[in-house]
This record gives sequence, structure tokens and C-alpha cells, in this order.
Amino acid sequence: MNLQDALQKLSPKKHAFTIEGVEFFIHRARTRDLDKLHNPITTITVCTCDENGDPIFSTEDIEGRINLNALDSQIINQIIDAIMKLYATEDPVDHIEKK
Repeated sequence: MNLQDALQKLSPKKHAFTIEGVEFFIHRARTRDLDKLHNPITTITVCTCDENGDPIFSTEDIEGRINLNALDSQIINQIIDAIMKLYATEDPVDHIEKK
């Protein structure tokens, strides 16, 4: 078994998401980030990325990232809704037999 291949297959899958003509990726949270899902803003920071997997949003002014606190709340709601739908969607990995 190739562990790197297994890690890639079992990691959260990126899904393209476009809002107001801006494309980025959303994904389910990694295990290490589960405690951050209690708040919509922190959920967005850990469940979004660019094409390289790098974070694009933050909760403060950081160069190279968008401060979520400056965005329209309706935009935040649309992103959160899309992320939550990922949890309602089945993944092929959900059907793998567990031993």
C-alpha cells in the first residue's frame, strides 16, 4: 500500500465554487479543524482554498487573503450553505468496507 496515495484518497476533496464571478474551492474540514466548525466565519477559513490548496480567507487583514469581516453577509451565507451541502453529499469513500 502506498501511504501517500492513501492519504490523497482519504483527504477532503476540493469542489470548485463560483460566487459573483470569483472561483475558489470548498471542501469538508480536515479532522484537525473540526473544532472550528462551530462558527460560520471560522468554518469558511478552514473549508475554502485556492487551486493549490492554500487558504484564501482570514478573519483579519493578512496579505494575500481576503478578510471575511469585510464581505456582505449574504455572500458569507451562500458560501456556508455550499459547504454544508458537502456534508449531505455521499462520497465514494463513504461506501468503502471497513475492516
